[in-house]
Amino acid sequence: MQFYTNHHKKLDFQISANDLIITNATSINFLGLQLDNKLTWKAYSSELVIKLNKACYAIRAIKPLVSQKVLISIYYSYFHSVLV
Repeated sequence: MQFYTNHHKKLDFQISANDLIITNATSINFLGLQLDNKLTWKAYSSELVIKLNKACYAIRAIKPLVSQKVLISIYYSYFHSVLV
């Protein structure tokens, strides 16, 4: 993966190993963080929004069925664990 900014443009080159060309990736998952080649938070925040939307839906769906104490427990086990 080649990192670059708007001020420093991307270089066009190919890397090969054992006669195989290694493709250049635009983003990777590294230790749970989604990194893109411009080192912005766009890919990570998009992934985080999807996970949090799922957590919100699950909490909203179960809200009429359980007590507030159980909802708080579900919040910390599902929603809060995604944020931390």
